[in-house]
Amino acid sequence: MAYCPQCLTEYAESSPECIDCGVPLQPGAAPECAQSPEDLGGAEVKLVRVRSFGGPAGGMSAEVAKNILGANGLPSILRGEFSGETLPGVDAVDLLVRAEDAARAAELLESFLDNPAGVAPDEQA
Repeated sequence: MAYCPQCLTEYAESSPECIDCGVPLQPGAAPECAQSPEDLGGAEVKLVRVRSFGGPAGGMSAEVAKNILGANGLPSILRGEFSGETLPGVDAVDLLVRAEDAARAAELLESFLDNPAGVAPDEQA
Protein backbone atom coordinates (compact mmCIF):
# COMPACT_ATOMS: atom_id res chain seq x y z
CA MET A 1 0.00 0.00 0.00
CA ALA A 2 1.13 3.57 -0.72
CA TYR A 3 -0.45 6.98 -0.11
CA CYS A 4 -0.22 10.58 -1.27
CA PRO A 5 1.37 12.72 1.47
CA GLN A 6 -0.61 15.74 0.25
CA CYS A 7 -4.22 14.49 -0.06
CA LEU A 8 -3.79 11.19 1.87
CA THR A 9 -5.42 9.11 -0.89
CA GLU A 10 -4.30 5.49 -0.73
CA TYR A 11 -3.00 3.62 -3.79
CA ALA A 12 -1.74 0.17 -4.75
CA GLU A 13 2.04 -0.28 -4.38
CA SER A 14 2.54 -0.19 -8.15
CA SER A 15 1.39 3.44 -8.46
CA PRO A 16 4.32 5.89 -8.62
CA GLU A 17 2.48 9.17 -7.96
CA CYS A 18 -0.89 10.65 -7.01
CA ILE A 19 -3.10 11.11 -10.05
CA ASP A 20 -4.64 14.25 -8.51
CA CYS A 21 -1.62 15.97 -6.95
CA GLY A 22 1.23 14.60 -9.08
CA VAL A 23 3.22 14.05 -5.89
CA PRO A 24 5.39 10.93 -5.42
CA LEU A 25 3.64 8.43 -3.15
CA GLN A 26 4.92 7.39 0.28
CA PRO A 27 5.06 3.72 1.30
CA GLY A 28 2.60 2.38 3.87
CA ALA A 29 -0.90 3.34 4.92
CA ALA A 30 -2.01 6.96 5.07
CA PRO A 31 -1.78 8.45 8.57
CA GLU A 32 -4.99 9.03 10.46
CA CYS A 33 -6.54 12.45 10.09
CA ALA A 34 -4.77 14.88 12.41
CA GLN A 35 -8.01 16.67 13.18
CA SER A 36 -9.25 16.04 16.69
CA PRO A 37 -10.89 17.93 19.55
CA GLU A 38 -7.38 18.94 20.62
CA ASP A 39 -7.07 20.86 17.33
CA LEU A 40 -10.00 23.02 18.46
CA GLY A 41 -8.66 23.93 21.86
CA GLY A 42 -8.28 20.87 24.07
CA ALA A 43 -9.52 17.41 24.87
CA GLU A 44 -12.37 18.76 27.01
CA VAL A 45 -13.97 20.78 24.20
CA LYS A 46 -17.53 19.76 23.30
CA LEU A 47 -18.05 19.33 19.56
CA VAL A 48 -21.41 19.55 17.83
CA ARG A 49 -22.43 18.80 14.25
CA VAL A 50 -23.59 21.88 12.39
CA ARG A 51 -24.10 20.25 9.01
CA SER A 52 -23.69 16.96 7.13
CA PHE A 53 -22.71 16.65 3.49
CA GLY A 54 -23.41 13.68 1.25
CA GLY A 55 -23.66 12.73 -2.37
CA PRO A 56 -20.94 12.67 -5.00
CA ALA A 57 -19.68 16.15 -4.07
CA GLY A 58 -20.15 15.79 -0.30
CA GLY A 59 -16.45 15.85 0.53
CA MET A 60 -15.85 18.92 -1.61
CA SER A 61 -18.88 20.75 -0.19
CA ALA A 62 -17.71 19.94 3.33
CA GLU A 63 -14.26 21.41 2.57
CA VAL A 64 -15.88 24.58 1.20
CA ALA A 65 -17.96 24.92 4.37
CA LYS A 66 -14.90 24.32 6.55
CA ASN A 67 -13.01 27.01 4.64
CA ILE A 68 -15.89 29.47 5.05
CA LEU A 69 -15.85 28.96 8.81
CA GLY A 70 -12.06 29.18 8.98
CA ALA A 71 -12.05 32.44 7.01
CA ASN A 72 -14.43 33.83 9.62
CA GLY A 73 -12.32 32.75 12.58
CA LEU A 74 -14.28 29.62 13.54
CA PRO A 75 -12.22 26.45 13.80
CA SER A 76 -13.89 23.24 12.67
CA ILE A 77 -13.12 19.64 11.84
CA LEU A 78 -14.56 17.14 9.39
CA ARG A 79 -15.62 13.69 10.52
CA GLY A 80 -15.92 10.99 7.88
CA GLU A 81 -14.18 12.93 5.12
CA PHE A 82 -12.00 10.04 4.00
CA SER A 83 -14.84 7.51 3.85
CA GLY A 84 -16.94 10.11 2.05
CA GLU A 85 -14.31 10.28 -0.68
CA THR A 86 -14.02 6.51 -0.84
CA LEU A 87 -17.75 5.86 -1.10
CA PRO A 88 -19.22 9.06 -2.55
CA GLY A 89 -22.92 9.38 -2.07
CA VAL A 90 -22.98 6.67 0.59
CA ASP A 91 -21.13 8.06 3.59
CA ALA A 92 -21.86 11.49 5.02
CA VAL A 93 -19.16 13.96 6.01
CA ASP A 94 -20.05 15.84 9.21
CA LEU A 95 -18.80 19.35 9.95
CA LEU A 96 -18.13 19.76 13.67
CA VAL A 97 -17.53 22.95 15.64
CA ARG A 98 -17.20 23.86 19.29
CA ALA A 99 -20.61 24.01 20.98
CA GLU A 100 -20.16 27.72 21.74
CA ASP A 101 -19.56 28.42 18.01
CA ALA A 102 -22.53 26.40 16.70
CA ALA A 103 -25.03 29.25 16.30
CA ARG A 104 -22.56 31.53 14.51
CA ALA A 105 -21.34 28.65 12.33
CA ALA A 106 -24.89 27.75 11.29
CA GLU A 107 -25.60 31.40 10.50
CA LEU A 108 -22.47 31.72 8.34
CA LEU A 109 -23.15 28.50 6.47
CA GLU A 110 -26.73 29.49 5.79
CA SER A 111 -25.57 32.87 4.54
CA PHE A 112 -22.95 31.45 2.16
CA LEU A 113 -24.26 28.03 1.16
CA ASP A 114 -28.03 28.31 1.30
CA ASN A 115 -28.24 31.77 -0.23
CA PRO A 116 -25.65 31.83 -3.05
CA ALA A 117 -27.21 34.81 -4.80
CA GLY A 118 -26.51 37.01 -1.79
CA VAL A 119 -30.15 38.06 -1.37
CA ALA A 120 -31.20 38.54 2.22
CA PRO A 121 -33.99 36.10 3.20
CA ASP A 122 -36.44 38.94 3.94
CA GLU A 123 -35.85 40.39 0.46
CA GLN A 124 -36.91 37.20 -1.33
CA ALA A 125 -40.46 37.10 -2.60
